[in-house]
Amino acid sequence: MFTSLGTKIALRKAGLGNVSLPKTDGLFGGGNTKNTDRNGANGEDTTFANPFANVQWGVPKALASWTTPPPPQNPVREPPRIGERAQTNAKLRFPTVDGRPSVVLFLRFCGCPFTEKLFLQLRNLANRHTSIHFIAISHCTPAATSDWLRKLGGAWNVDVSVDQNRELYALWGLGISTWAHVLHPRNGYNQVMLRKNEGVWGQQVGEGACRWQVGGAYAVDGRGIVTWGGPMQSVDEAIRFEDGVKTLGYGETRI
Repeated sequence: MFTSLGTKIALRKAGLGNVSLPKTDGLFGGGNTKNTDRNGANGEDTTFANPFANVQWGVPKALASWTTPPPPQNPVREPPRIGERAQTNAKLRFPTVDGRPSVVLFLRFCGCPFTEKLFLQLRNLANRHTSIHFIAISHCTPAATSDWLRKLGGAWNVDVSVDQNRELYALWGLGISTWAHVLHPRNGYNQVMLRKNEGVWGQQVGEGACRWQVGGAYAVDGRGIVTWGGPMQSVDEAIRFEDGVKTLGYGETRI
């Protein structure tokens, strides 16, 4: 009810502290009020919709993405080196069931313009090399990840897996970055150039996103051996997926 202390505080925060509201039972759909209580003399509905029904009082997702996330359930391991066996678990098994090689991209976060560019490049390669598994890992919520993919036109031939607790990230040596990694002045300049030269602006920050999460990319052959890749050295790093494809025995491909 609007007579409650919590509602009065909410109204005051919204700049409506001086508004006087009618004390009608069932206002905004509460209670089991009869029609005689809700209708005027001419039988018209005199109630009005709750103006705060769709307001989200929490921290905006874009701001929440700057907060330090809780540590992953498992400690962050050393990144796998070229020639070593790939880390594997139920969500990401190597060797693959069909024996095909793979290229894996760990997304920094849904909404990042640099991440968007990398995913579009990965998707392009996936259409050209159907003999390779192309996989993208997201730590945003399933709903936010699906919404981000929809805005980009879909995943196409890229298999997308959600790792919200960042278990896979930790398994592959991808932890939390430093201030210099995220806030280097070059990143801002390159983001402007990305908009100007390639028309990539990024999307709305996805729920569950963490800007401090390190991204990365790896290539894994049919035996489950890492042949290329590692953690991203900066948020604007231009990953050359073609190099990873070459290490799997496939010819050069232009993007």
